Amino acid sequence: PRWDVIDLDPYGSAAPFLDAAVQGIEDGGFLCVTCTDMAALGGSHPETCFGRYASMPIPRAGYLQEMALRILLHSLATTAAKYGRTIKPILSVGMNFYIRVFVEVYDDKAGVNALSLKLGRVFQSTQCASFHIKPVGQLGGKNGNGYQPGRVPDFGQSVEIDESIKVGGPIWLGPLHDKTVVKVALDRLESKDETVLPSMKWIATKDRLRGLLTSCHEELSDVPLFYNLPQMAQTLNATTPPLIKVKAALLNAGFRVSGYHKEPQAIKTNAPNQVLWDVLRVWCKENPPNSTKNHECSVAHKILTKTPTTHVDFSVPMALRVDRGIARFPQNPEPHWGPK
Repeated sequence: PRWDVIDLDPYGSAAPFLDAAVQGIEDGGFLCVTCTDMAALGGSHPETCFGRYASMPIPRAGYLQEMALRILLHSLATTAAKYGRTIKPILSVGMNFYIRVFVEVYDDKAGVNALSLKLGRVFQSTQCASFHIKPVGQLGGKNGNGYQPGRVPDFGQSVEIDESIKVGGPIWLGPLHDKTVVKVALDRLESKDETVLPSMKWIATKDRLRGLLTSCHEELSDVPLFYNLPQMAQTLNATTPPLIKVKAALLNAGFRVSGYHKEPQAIKTNAPNQVLWDVLRVWCKENPPNSTKNHECSVAHKILTKTPTTHVDFSVPMALRVDRGIARFPQNPEPHWGPK
């Protein structure tokens, strides 16, 4: 028999159970998966991660938390594809010491054919936070609807310094969440409907859940991975600028920007690497970093001596000033909280 809902919640990796799960779920069924092997997924043991999920993490990357989610979704998608099935992520979250995803599984051979467009590799600079993403496949041919191998990206001016590149993945490039479902969940949390209230009042972590779902709903759906602002500032030996100022500069330059539900200092944006560095170049000009560390051969010197080509305006627009008073990153309930 096939099941409407399957929940995998092992202690450690769910990888050994994915094959059976994607076969045993009904068409349109709901598959929930938890993984706690964050040492592997987070890049501390990349060889273990590759053995379990057929994907290579990038150690110490600023976005490793999100990459872990996308590695798991890649593994789910490719496992389902073997049986002519596809996945649709409904909610994908990093929670403390584990990750958890909720996906729907469908019989969809046409979707399997298009899977290479939703999976991709990460090209990460070895010396700074710059990265590029390239899908495994692309559309081409006479009519532009044939599937072809992807191309190696032309880095051009996007590479800030002459540096080598690390290759990670493949990872899932599609949305992490179904925002329609996330909005329904948020509305139920806030509902005054007497038929809904009894089930909501028993949720002890209601405020924490509200913050998590709000952050997920605000995330850019079509922008895989993020930049870690303190990590970028550390590369330049500079003080970290206020997050709202950097977001404002990106919005004022015509780009989209959001946060990430697990990392308070994350910046998700469709802006190219060069624009992010231009913003920090202007910030460093106004707030000079420690010059004794930025010698001529340093990465910081090579980045900061480039002339910005982006008009940088740090004035905060009204869209960023609106705050509904929701704690998106509440503190843990007690010190040293986690598995004992």
